Amino acid sequence: MQDAATHCRVLVLGGYGHFGARIVRALSAETGIELSVAGRGARRQGPPTFADLASDRQARLRYVDLDTAAPDFADQLAAQRPDLVIHTAGPFQGQGLAVARACLRAGAHYVDLADGRDFVREFPTQLDEAARQAGRAAITGASTLPAISSAVVDALRGHFDVLHDIDIVIAPAQRTPLGLATVRAVLSYCGLPFRCWIEGQWRQVVGWRRAARVTFPHMAPRLASPCDVPDHDLLVARYPGVRSVRFRAALELPFLQRALAMIATMRAWGWPVPMMALAPVFARVARAFDGMGTDLGGMYVALRGEREGRPRQLRWDLTAPALHGPEIPCLAAVLLARRLAGGGELPVGAMACMGILTLGDFEGAFEAWGIRSEISED
Repeated sequence: MQDAATHCRVLVLGGYGHFGARIVRALSAETGIELSVAGRGARRQGPPTFADLASDRQARLRYVDLDTAAPDFADQLAAQRPDLVIHTAGPFQGQGLAVARACLRAGAHYVDLADGRDFVREFPTQLDEAARQAGRAAITGASTLPAISSAVVDALRGHFDVLHDIDIVIAPAQRTPLGLATVRAVLSYCGLPFRCWIEGQWRQVVGWRRAARVTFPHMAPRLASPCDVPDHDLLVARYPGVRSVRFRAALELPFLQRALAMIATMRAWGWPVPMMALAPVFARVARAFDGMGTDLGGMYVALRGEREGRPRQLRWDLTAPALHGPEIPCLAAVLLARRLAGGGELPVGAMACMGILTLGDFEGAFEAWGIRSEISED
């Protein structure tokens, strides 16, 4: 347990990125945390990146030059003596576990924002023994999926005798800043088949193809397409008996969604589409249409099942105003860091971020950003 009277040393890998910078800003307000911002060229980039912070918070930041690909990365990391490392430097699709192993060898707890399906699924099996030997937590997927999605299902599961279907949709605001790692993660499975649990069996679904209309209580309807995410495996295992688990993403502008679906179709047909080369192009093109979008983002988790022999459907909706949607994937890591800094414990072992934080934990964090959530029954 971290002594509440001492400083908790937190190091954020990728602290200048799309999500890393938000975590740094949130944790810089915590007087019990000694915060290090790590990245390539960190000392050079630090002051311009965080110039919006108050001077007292800016002064508390430490800038550390760390490159996870460097041969001596593990030694450089250990020299920082962190209590907790938050790894935000994606994309995690295809990324190995060397960073997590280095953190455990350094005696640090490890938390990441991984959204790569294989990465998150295999993480506990590959790292649990090392985490337990180190007496530390190694937590993957401390992001919207599966941290928040599973917390919602956990909170609503008791309202069903039998749970049949889980349907999740994330809908970012068009004006949301796009990190290049996020775009690369999206394009990594665009047009590729992946397994999806539908009606009690595994079926092949193509990423970002076949967009379908979805509705939200406080936003205009959108088109949503299937995405390959850890929840397809994790929620099927966590809720035995569930018949279907579906996850889709819905861009705000329909023609951008259709363009992505067209690219997916071309790739599915075997066209040699240079997906990684398209990442910066797609990011720039998307920005060109920001004037046609809004600052509203959202998410929903819909559950269908039975209660006392009758069909029942509950739906949890979230609405994020003022471009605050990107704060949502950062909340789990921020909450875990605050727990450790406040003298709380993190569970020893390697695991996906499920059952560690509750929906109530997240609801309190939503309020700070004016993010609304509500539950409705059909």
